[in-house]
Amino acid sequence: MPRIRYTSGGKEGELLSRAKALRKDPMVLLPRLSKDCPTGPFDRIRRDLEAVQEAKQDAEELKHLSGKGESLARAYAGLLYYAEERPSVVSQVARHPTGDIPFLPLSNGSKEAEIAVQYYDDPRRLLLGYVHMARGGLFGGGGFHFYALERGILCTGKEADPPPEFVRASLEHLPYRLSQVSSKEGGTAARGDGTQGTLVCQHLARGEAELHLIVRWTSVARTLKVCERCVKPDAHLLASLSESMAIPHPEGEFEVSARLPIEHVHEGRCPLGDLPTLPGALEKRYRAGRLSDAELLRSYNDEIERSEEGVRSTVLVAGGRCYEREVENFLGALAPTTVERRALAKVLPDLGRPLISPEARAGKVVELLWKDHALDLLEAAGASPEEARRREAEARSAPGRAAEVLNRFAQQQREEEAVAKLPTYRALVPEAELADRLARLLRTAGAAEVERRISRESPPEGKVRGMAWAFLLALGKETSQAWRFSDTEKEFGQALAPAARRLLDAPASGYHEALNALLLEAGIPTWGEQT
Repeated sequence: MPRIRYTSGGKEGELLSRAKALRKDPMVLLPRLSKDCPTGPFDRIRRDLEAVQEAKQDAEELKHLSGKGESLARAYAGLLYYAEERPSVVSQVARHPTGDIPFLPLSNGSKEAEIAVQYYDDPRRLLLGYVHMARGGLFGGGGFHFYALERGILCTGKEADPPPEFVRASLEHLPYRLSQVSSKEGGTAARGDGTQGTLVCQHLARGEAELHLIVRWTSVARTLKVCERCVKPDAHLLASLSESMAIPHPEGEFEVSARLPIEHVHEGRCPLGDLPTLPGALEKRYRAGRLSDAELLRSYNDEIERSEEGVRSTVLVAGGRCYEREVENFLGALAPTTVERRALAKVLPDLGRPLISPEARAGKVVELLWKDHALDLLEAAGASPEEARRREAEARSAPGRAAEVLNRFAQQQREEEAVAKLPTYRALVPEAELADRLARLLRTAGAAEVERRISRESPPEGKVRGMAWAFLLALGKETSQAWRFSDTEKEFGQALAPAARRLLDAPASGYHEALNALLLEAGIPTWGEQT
């Protein structure tokens, strides 16, 4: 067990301060009892604490009492003896689900009792002194329920009856932001204090069918659900709920499970109709604190994937709904773009394995398929083998953006095709050259790039500057560059703006007429030749 020196400096000062307070009133070590809690066991502890307090100035008697009586009283006597005599003691560290706790072994009481006394002003630490009364031991006993409140602890006896303020405080200090989706939940444990219901993470609240962790707090009919996108690698939902209580049977008070929700179009025949439940071994490791929330769901997902390995047919699932091999119905639920539909329609029929997407979104499905089918998806979208390999490499440097790469390629392809259909010219005058270049640039790069090009090139004086202002007006991009243009140039561009807008909107078949009309409006009847 790790050891650290603990008998000097601020830590020793804190310990002596607590010893001084307990010398005056050791009864703060006792829990408050509910009306249904038997008093006998606590009367015995009280008597032992009072005996120690009576000997608070007798070091020899304190040393003697640190070896006899109830464990909490022994730890109390050891602390008072330490405050009187200051013996050199090397601290120990107790392992705890919420972190290591250093303490001084000052008596032959249990380490839980030592921690409870030395940290009595922290109700969660004081709670450790009563764990044996909750869990029992080799010779029986136990059965009591203890709850750490803002000040001190409460014992409700043999029945689990956490007070409403304890429930609210526990739910307010969870490692996740959860919202209530129902006002109550059925069951014999339902109460009338408003503490029942189901709390879920943001994705489950939106109805998304995600793999999720479920922890049900049975005595207050509370169910908490956190999906795999929200769980944290350093969080433990069960420990967050249970660290402020000492109870006989945590496995009965808290039920732990995990679920991947799937609604089947054809009940009874789907190969995924019988997914494995959370294995008992994983649940046991989680309850023992050896798995975090994220690790539990990751391990459970591995179990699901192993169960899928035996399925050698295409099974399509999106947003919690299973479409089996019905590719068209599956695509219909994804709302894909034209290119996404074309690409997925090529890959999915021959997939030969289950595909489970937590979201009914084409982009997410593309991401799930990208690792094994990127080249097929890109070639189905119209890329040559060389272009497909280049785009696939581009996506590797931008994980999670596979659908963006696919759609950007398709957009670029459409833009290039649109520009290729436009007429071409030679011997253009400057005004015509600028108008033609900006109109083509809009079709391939968008309005923002047109604005940047005008700003960067800063056209020379004359009608060319007025033409540039006309395009800025037509695109609604004039505000940031108004200072560059004179009043005369703005007036000229204002008159040309409607014709510039018609050129920007013109189809390939009407492009030449729209360009000619713009230049005629600018007073330039002879402006170049069409090739």
